[in-house]
Amino acid sequence: MKPCLTILTPLYNRSEFIERLYYCLCAQSRKDFQWLIIDDGSTDRCDDKINEYLEYSEFPIDYVYKENGGKHTALNYSHPYIKADWVLILDSDDMLTGDAVESAASYIEKYGETADIGVISFQRGHSISDPLVKYEDKVVVSDHIEYRINKNRPGDSCEVVRADVLREFAFPVYVGERFMNESHLWIGSADKYKTVYVPKVIYICEYIEEGLTRSGRYMWRTCPMGGMHSQIVGLNKRCSFIYRAKRAILLHYYGRLLNMKVKDICRDSGYPAFVRLFTIPGYFLYRIWEKKYNKDNK
Repeated sequence: MKPCLTILTPLYNRSEFIERLYYCLCAQSRKDFQWLIIDDGSTDRCDDKINEYLEYSEFPIDYVYKENGGKHTALNYSHPYIKADWVLILDSDDMLTGDAVESAASYIEKYGETADIGVISFQRGHSISDPLVKYEDKVVVSDHIEYRINKNRPGDSCEVVRADVLREFAFPVYVGERFMNESHLWIGSADKYKTVYVPKVIYICEYIEEGLTRSGRYMWRTCPMGGMHSQIVGLNKRCSFIYRAKRAILLHYYGRLLNMKVKDICRDSGYPAFVRLFTIPGYFLYRIWEKKYNKDNK
């Protein structure tokens, strides 16, 4: 029987959290889901605990090990192992509410057969009453650019994405870089697919000190090719001027990290005239951040 949902967990050296996550899934009111774990080269023997769960779990667990490449490569690697038509990406240090699968399944049943619906977005929060992103009080069908970017709703949500959309917008991989912002998926798919926004927290997050969210700027600095790609995606003409301006400034920053000439940064952006307008702000951002982070890393 096909599961109603695949819960996809990219995993890297999080053995201290995996038991809490497992019991959170055991508490789900619906158990007809697949838990797919993509181990991105862990060295802390996470597999020992997971093998124990495989013996008596009430829901199917698939554990796949790969060489370390970063979360985005783990998401790419998951594609052939996904068994459901819809996927919820659940980080290893976070949890779901007890009715998360049931809530996701109810909206999948309602919207899952609509061809242009590619994402169902719930809220993420520190608790069920403390969402990170404020949604409207009613269900809204829109897209990431119009609802999140142009209406200034930044922050993390809990996206349930169609498996074929996840595959269609696979993340680019740059040699030696282990970080890629998920905007590639959410902004990239917004021109083709709509999102259903549901004002309900089903994902409880706890940002750990050494996690990706906490160390994001350092990770970006060490992954400039991925940084450039994410800014180029954000230059989409449907995005607001302010948002595009920020992306253009950051594009100059990452381009300078790569020792690129201004003309090449502008050309590679696909929007050369617009990006050239922000050459000077990009230069000053580069000088300020390099001074700050070189000092921090000494």
